[in-house]
Amino acid sequence: MCTVDSRRCSTRTRTHVRWHLAAGFLFVLLFPAWLLGQAVSTELQDMEVQLEEARQLAVHLIAPRTFERAVDRFEDATSRFQRGQDRANVEGRLNEARALLADANLIAEKAREMFSAALKKREDAVVLGVEAQPSEFWRRAEDELQSGGQLFEREEIVEARIRAASAAELYDQAIKSGWREQLLGAAIRARQVAISVRANELAPDTFTEAEQQLAMGEADVLSGRTGDAPARAGQAALEAFLRSVEIAALADSVGRRAINVETLVLAHEDDLASLAAAAGFEAQGGKTEQTAEKISSEIRRLQSEVERLTVELSSTSEAASQLSNSVTILEGRLTESEANFTNVRNELLDRQQREDRLREAQGLFLPSEGEVFLAGNRFVLRLFGLTFESGSSEILEEHHSLLMKVQRVITTFEGASVRIEGHTDAQGGEEGNQRLSQRRAIAVREHLLARIPIPSSRVEALGLGEAQPIGSNETEEGRARNRRIEVVITLLGG
Repeated sequence: MCTVDSRRCSTRTRTHVRWHLAAGFLFVLLFPAWLLGQAVSTELQDMEVQLEEARQLAVHLIAPRTFERAVDRFEDATSRFQRGQDRANVEGRLNEARALLADANLIAEKAREMFSAALKKREDAVVLGVEAQPSEFWRRAEDELQSGGQLFEREEIVEARIRAASAAELYDQAIKSGWREQLLGAAIRARQVAISVRANELAPDTFTEAEQQLAMGEADVLSGRTGDAPARAGQAALEAFLRSVEIAALADSVGRRAINVETLVLAHEDDLASLAAAAGFEAQGGKTEQTAEKISSEIRRLQSEVERLTVELSSTSEAASQLSNSVTILEGRLTESEANFTNVRNELLDRQQREDRLREAQGLFLPSEGEVFLAGNRFVLRLFGLTFESGSSEILEEHHSLLMKVQRVITTFEGASVRIEGHTDAQGGEEGNQRLSQRRAIAVREHLLARIPIPSSRVEALGLGEAQPIGSNETEEGRARNRRIEVVITLLGG
């Protein structure tokens, strides 16, 4: 309370009030701008996700020019946002990026049949891990596929088809190269170790056996066999190379020649017999002392050799220990390779099962009803035939048969999560479109839950409004494609 100087107190109070009023006014001005900034930031993040999803579907390869233009517009929008330009300026570029990405997706959809063989081989190569450690075959395949995509965009169909076939062949070579590394890599590295310790010279039989096993594995891989046969050949080659390394190390430890005391004695047996015969003969000739000296000298030489070998043999324990460490490392690499092989084989089996299910699902829907495709570990049912009255979310009875097909697909994926996405065109207000898409997604969700024995917690409804167009909103055809329901089924582990 002010009790001493009321005028000074009053002045301070008024100043304090003015400061609070000014701060509040500033907050009122800046808060909407902050919200708008957050909204634009979210839109940019969503666009980045869409671009990455397109990359996963190889759109950047089969529609490269259009996709690159979309990326350029997105990066420009991001740069303008970071520089603090107004929302309209940023969203103008962002809308251009969306439209170009939609065009790229359309081109990719049209091109996918032509490039199907190459794309299938590419997916198999990615599962095998070829992309993580790219070979020359992989890099050339990517270049060929991208060149084919550019030709397709220019409507040079014949040349594009040639490039697609070339890319498929190169991806196949990349897969074989990857399989060779997975199945035979440990044996190949063990061979290099064996040569470095001269096992091909010091243990030729064992080394040759290893080479034969490795050649069998190489032949299996080149012929396209990726099952147990090349894996067994690779393991047998690895074990034989390791044995050759062990033998070579032991041979080297006794003077760089594979010899022991017994072998040494046997090697000199003829010499001793000759000396004994000579001794007998010389004894008859009266030269016993000279002969005895020769025998004694030879015995001393042999004893010296035995002592030297005994000393060298005493050091074999250290060499054996070092060899044991090398063997342990190589065995660890073998175990890792076997584990990688098992994982890759399981992944390929999973992918084969997914593709079988995909083909089965695709066979259920007419082109006018919708399309089914894989996006990573997700099945996407894009339903163009599920339409609604203007402004309505009521499911018409004429669409029940279409939703029965959707039910059938969902029930084949035990334990999977399901997301129902509602999409609209850009006509009308953004907020109204979002609310309408949400109501329609909920309606589809409720319809399916009433007919499928699936926990409601596994089924989500999401309204996306006009935010993710796949066609141009400037044409009726494009708007019709944008007005859709998408059912996204995410597999376990996805």
